[in-house]
Amino acid sequence: MKQPKVTGLALGLGLLTLTACAQTEMEQDNAGDTSTDNQTEETNTAGDVEETGELTIYTAGPGGMAEQLVEAFEEKTGIDVQMYQGTTGDVLGRLEAEQGNPIADVVVLASMPPAMQFKEDGMIMPYESEYADQLHDGWYDEDHHYYGFSAAALGISYNTNMVDEAPTDWSDLTGEAFADQLAIPDPQQSGTARDFVAAYIQQEGDAGWELFEELSENGLSLEGANNPALQTVISGANSAVMAGVDYMVYNNIEGGEPIDIAFPESGTTITPRPAFVLDSAQNVDSAQKYIDFILSDRGQEIVADNYLLPGRTDIDAHEDRAPLEDIAELDFDWDYLEENGQDIINDFISIVR
Repeated sequence: MKQPKVTGLALGLGLLTLTACAQTEMEQDNAGDTSTDNQTEETNTAGDVEETGELTIYTAGPGGMAEQLVEAFEEKTGIDVQMYQGTTGDVLGRLEAEQGNPIADVVVLASMPPAMQFKEDGMIMPYESEYADQLHDGWYDEDHHYYGFSAAALGISYNTNMVDEAPTDWSDLTGEAFADQLAIPDPQQSGTARDFVAAYIQQEGDAGWELFEELSENGLSLEGANNPALQTVISGANSAVMAGVDYMVYNNIEGGEPIDIAFPESGTTITPRPAFVLDSAQNVDSAQKYIDFILSDRGQEIVADNYLLPGRTDIDAHEDRAPLEDIAELDFDWDYLEENGQDIINDFISIVR
């Protein structure tokens, strides 16, 4: 088994983007290790390495969707899958711990910057999927190292029993109606919140910092990762949470909770969730089949059924959620977030705390 190239920043990502990215995916679900016991041997068609007959996937959920994808993949291909689920931080931490004896074949994360860094450090095996040209622009690597097969948009989640008029922009949260009843997922624990804060500053500059100061003065609190933050709104401890992932809200609406979500007019972040084959993968053929499957019609239908935005342009989002074209995006680029995100988050934390 090939050992991956690891640089300080690459798996410093396990601690930087990843404390930071400790994320959103698993937070709403009961997830854990899912494993199978067959250990048949077959030859890896991509080279001389023998495949184990058992594909190993490390995924930042979300639980439920990750399990449905694996179950459908196993049924279609007959390939057994071992799956480890955790936050993005958990996944990257595990990869770092195993760098001397890599185990994973496929990795799925909830934030783009770590995948970008993995590519830069030579840790991803490029693979051109047959579905590559059907994905949204900017959701995948043009050199075919990673694919954003799904995405979450961030919005303002609010308790419909406590908020009479839905907010229309981030600045609405500075009003008296939200005083001391406003939260944000901690960007040190949520990769999507981290991306939002950095993207907002890239677009707004000094005006962005002024808004964060005003929000802090209005009682903005850090409430852990995405699901703990959302739970404070469901329980009524807070009336709203800003920069929370949308699919959790839609799942809770389906469950009958008194919440809704608004997408600010000035823009928000839509975060593609990258999947890729590690350069150290042993089960290359099976790994590539999995990438193709999650981008296939069936894979994308499972994505849509779980209220995430499908990565393909020709697959519609769930009818009960906001479509991509109705969500205004901030003007930012992922390179800026990768290079400046941590410094921005440090400053943001000093303001809010």
